[in-house]
Amino acid sequence: MDKKERILNALRELFREGKAGTASVSDIAKKAGIAKGLMYYYFRSKEEVMDALILREYEDIIASCNEIVVQSGGSAIEKLALLVKSYRGAYMDETLDEYLHMPQNAAIHQKSLAQILSSLSKVVTCIVEQGIEEGVFTCGYPGGYAEVVMSVLTFLLDPGIFPRSGEEYLIRLRALAEMSEKWLGTQEGSFGFLYGAG
Repeated sequence: MDKKERILNALRELFREGKAGTASVSDIAKKAGIAKGLMYYYFRSKEEVMDALILREYEDIIASCNEIVVQSGGSAIEKLALLVKSYRGAYMDETLDEYLHMPQNAAIHQKSLAQILSSLSKVVTCIVEQGIEEGVFTCGYPGGYAEVVMSVLTFLLDPGIFPRSGEEYLIRLRALAEMSEKWLGTQEGSFGFLYGAG
């Protein structure tokens, strides 16, 4: 494992121990088993380490979701259902998630949301194009549809940004399902997987 990864893993450990908020660059270096001076070769500040760790976590989520979809070999609707299930079930360390949703960390949160939106939109675009080939979807703008849907899933339905009751959350998922079925010209109920139907 290279030293940069060791530094990121060390900070992740400090998060799990509840010490990341108060940890200094020296604490991170000590946990990583490297000299403090070497830390600055890879990162200019503790904040830069934090940002890199969060982006790595999101990269792992994106890679996992993409791999699950690629390996599934299912129909377009089955792949969309699998992607949504994988994304919503993806594990983000609770302490990292709390850090991400602090007002002072809005910039890195926005960057991470943009990263996941952009990456998973490409996956959704490919799935929609597959659905068009299968004859189950009609869509003139697969990429545009993909970005709109992922904007809802990554931003509008982020409980750390918009806290909602279970019922309010369900209403939005039902709305997204209804809109998706109309946008893609597919059978009513096809997107019931968004709210647990079917």
